[in-house]
Amino acid sequence: MLKQLKNIAGQIPYPVGKWLARVPFSWRLGKVYGRMKKVCARAIEWSDVEREQCSVEKFRAIFEYARKKFPCYRELYEKAGVLDLEVKSFADIAKVPIIDKAWARKHFMEFKGAYRLNTGGSSGEPTAFWGDKDCWAREWAHMHTIWEMLGYDYRDLKLAIRGRNLGRRPFSYNPVHNEYIINTYLNVKDYAAKLTRLFAKRNVKWFHGYPSSIYQFILECEEAYGNDGTHELFKSVRGLLLSSEFPLPYMKEKFNEYGLRWISWYGHTEMCVLAYDKDCDNRYRPFATYGLAEVENGHLIGTSFHNFEMPLIRYDTSDLVEVTKVSAGGMVEEFAIREGRSGDFIEDKHGKKIPLTALIFGRHHKAFDVADYIQIGQTEPGKATLYVTAKAGVINASLSSLFDLSNVNVDFEFKILDQPVRTSLGKLKLRV
Repeated sequence: MLKQLKNIAGQIPYPVGKWLARVPFSWRLGKVYGRMKKVCARAIEWSDVEREQCSVEKFRAIFEYARKKFPCYRELYEKAGVLDLEVKSFADIAKVPIIDKAWARKHFMEFKGAYRLNTGGSSGEPTAFWGDKDCWAREWAHMHTIWEMLGYDYRDLKLAIRGRNLGRRPFSYNPVHNEYIINTYLNVKDYAAKLTRLFAKRNVKWFHGYPSSIYQFILECEEAYGNDGTHELFKSVRGLLLSSEFPLPYMKEKFNEYGLRWISWYGHTEMCVLAYDKDCDNRYRPFATYGLAEVENGHLIGTSFHNFEMPLIRYDTSDLVEVTKVSAGGMVEEFAIREGRSGDFIEDKHGKKIPLTALIFGRHHKAFDVADYIQIGQTEPGKATLYVTAKAGVINASLSSLFDLSNVNVDFEFKILDQPVRTSLGKLKLRV
């Protein structure tokens, strides 16, 4: 039903859609959105003590629920000797064992929720999760709170540059978020005239998407219009809403050339940690209303406070971070991203750079259901190899049907591996 509604929304033209886009999100997503939005606004001003108290209380609630409701958690905690643990502090939380993607995959069928969510993470390790019926209302309440720090209003028009494949169409209007979705698999020079008309007719205020995709979009605009022309094109744009990746230094320099302010955030499909980088200096501040962020051996560990359908408690995200600020009570107040979704590309036959975040995670690949790991390699433009560490029974001949690689000007080969490719330090990388 949701997919059908999205398809219908994608057919609504801007003159009609712009009025639909003005409907408040509290009407669209219900009371949960409105309540959480108010809580988020207050929580930003909380003291460290208030954040600590909220985090311990919410962790205790989800921990006690999981050990009573789910045998897999009860067994895990019994083996660890914490089945009867009373959580009163962060020291107590640290006694609870950490789970990872392998644990989540093993026990996935023991849970059931309203939404099935799939992720590959930064390492290409496919895992499925269940989300509860209110997960999107909470998610958008937090996301809009972040964007509003930069001055965003939900009625503002934006360009979404996130790796969407629209076939031959250069862009498409989406009234749900009042945005024109850019087809990042086409080069701007091939539809420059249409893009010029779009900016001339519409008041585009924001770019929203992966930093690597927005960076590539700007480069293509410079190629199509020149620097002066690109400055003229972007004159109405107020800033950038940067998702999923940390903007690398060379990307920041390019954004600064056009006076584009931005805000970045860290989040993931599992919905355990959501943190914002308001000052654009790689210091991410987690929402205490969303989940608990911890750091163990350089890994970001997250606990979702709200998903009682499939609780993820002290879940290893596999993302590498370092703590930059800790409260007096021992809670992580800020962290910096060391590695993770760093904007790797491959090149197509014409030298166009395709962000792997968009290619692998911006599409719905059936391979996520049968693969333990997905990685990609390239030695020359226009040719690439997808390496799949697959479950038993998957053969090379069937791999191509499990990937949506339409409208990508690259010749792909497929190889099944027994084990994923790792670095000398044992780390999994998406591009190998």
